Amino acid sequence: MKIRFKFEDIDYTANLGESIASALISNEVFELNNKMSKRGVFCGMGVCHECLVEVNGENNVRACMRKLESNAIIFKQKQVKITEFDNENSRQEHEHEEYYSDLLIIGGGIGGLSAALVASNCGVNTILVDDREKLGGQFCKQPVLNKNAKFDDQVILGKKLINEVSKNGVSIFTNTSVFAIFENKEILATKNNLLITFRPKKIIFSTGAYEKGYPVRGWTLPGVMTTGAMQSLLKGYNVLAGKKILMCGNGPFILHVARELKKAGAKIVAISEKSKKPTILDYKILYNLLSNSFKLFIKGIRYLFFLKFNGIPIFHGYEISRIEENDDGLTGTIRCVGGNGRKSFEVDCICLGYGFNSSNNMLRYLNCKHDYDIESNCLVTFRNNDLQTNVKDIYAIGDCVRIGGAQVAELEGKISGYNVAESLGFEIIQKYLKNKILCENKLKNLEIFQKNLWKLYKSNFLNLVNLDKEVEICRCEGIKYSTLENALENGYTSMSDLKLKTRLGMGPCQGRYCGQIVLDILKNNFGVQIKESDFFTPRIPFVPLNIDNLL
Repeated sequence: MKIRFKFEDIDYTANLGESIASALISNEVFELNNKMSKRGVFCGMGVCHECLVEVNGENNVRACMRKLESNAIIFKQKQVKITEFDNENSRQEHEHEEYYSDLLIIGGGIGGLSAALVASNCGVNTILVDDREKLGGQFCKQPVLNKNAKFDDQVILGKKLINEVSKNGVSIFTNTSVFAIFENKEILATKNNLLITFRPKKIIFSTGAYEKGYPVRGWTLPGVMTTGAMQSLLKGYNVLAGKKILMCGNGPFILHVARELKKAGAKIVAISEKSKKPTILDYKILYNLLSNSFKLFIKGIRYLFFLKFNGIPIFHGYEISRIEENDDGLTGTIRCVGGNGRKSFEVDCICLGYGFNSSNNMLRYLNCKHDYDIESNCLVTFRNNDLQTNVKDIYAIGDCVRIGGAQVAELEGKISGYNVAESLGFEIIQKYLKNKILCENKLKNLEIFQKNLWKLYKSNFLNLVNLDKEVEICRCEGIKYSTLENALENGYTSMSDLKLKTRLGMGPCQGRYCGQIVLDILKNNFGVQIKESDFFTPRIPFVPLNIDNLL
């Protein structure tokens, strides 16, 4: 069924059920707001806030997270909106609800769903909260309009988990954003205009990860998206971000998404993979991959054969170096890492996928211990053998702890579900105990697999020597590398100092993209030994929200 809507006073049509972002992109509208430079959909999961629009008079709407309504009137987000405000009459009274439970799980991806299923099987009164409209996360993302996606193995797994969790009586809260959490395990969240307080005995964090920013000239242009954003548009709404796509990144995820896009009809002009091409000298790594997860190893080989069979070139040892607008779309230039080779491609869209950052801001706010891991260049959450953090009754699983992939999240979800049930005094029957041991053994193999996988894909995150002085490091505030470099050379070499001097990290994404980039610069150019205290300090609210929700 088709519905009508307006964007910037121009009439468009879209399919009922689409998000605002997918509806606009399917109509070849990529530029969405009026910032200091052109912007469009970037992350596709509500993290970057690049796609803010005004909908029927409501400001600060994330186009990638809001379902399109019939006859909606949409405008680009204005930087400053002057409104009439009546102190006496304008405040709205919001409903407030409270919920008590044995367990609250934050994050409805494969890890959170697995934890909810196991815990509820054991009799634990469980609540599952997620900020998206549909459960499943990125890996098990459930389609809204893509009929072909329902045959996808990951979609089928997600649907099965969601159905089983629902049948078990788990209380599910979707479209629910957690914005504050306190030491007494009191959690505040909003769902539309409803304010909700959760008061659980135990909490499992399964908040996943988001893709790293990769700063090059032009990375903020409309049509430049993360790998996950392109995948979400396709799997969720059957929308291709473009007909001709250049894919640049590091790691196997980009191969998986390239395969999906090609099967949907896109022309993948090239894949730029930053790591070197594997050779026979990597036989030990390849053997460890094969012996610890034959299934995942063969899946990766199939991806490579598919891409080769379809004539999609993979340039190993290349990275994106520059993105420019042209009359028909974008021109992406890739360069040889450590060499002089360059190749340019004219495309509709450019996909960036240079790894992931853990969504650990809530854990860090609760003073859960984190250690900086030099190899992964990320913080890793400390946990004991029960997957409990150093803070009592707080558990953490999956990519929010460290990047390990969906299979690791699934197994940790099951194990944590059993551990929470045991800690609450629920009896675990013999069948479940055997399953827990089986999961723990599989997890050990997968951890070895992941360690070797990233040895194979090893590369330095940023090529700082060639970093363009005019590239925007902080997307939200438009802070260029030249501004940052000037502050660093004048002695501002801590994140807090840089924040005060330049406004770095003070935009709506709250430093999620620029923070890791700047830490890389501090480590490589200034010899700073990175530790947890060097990262931006998490603050509440964890997500931007209207002040009206707090009154």
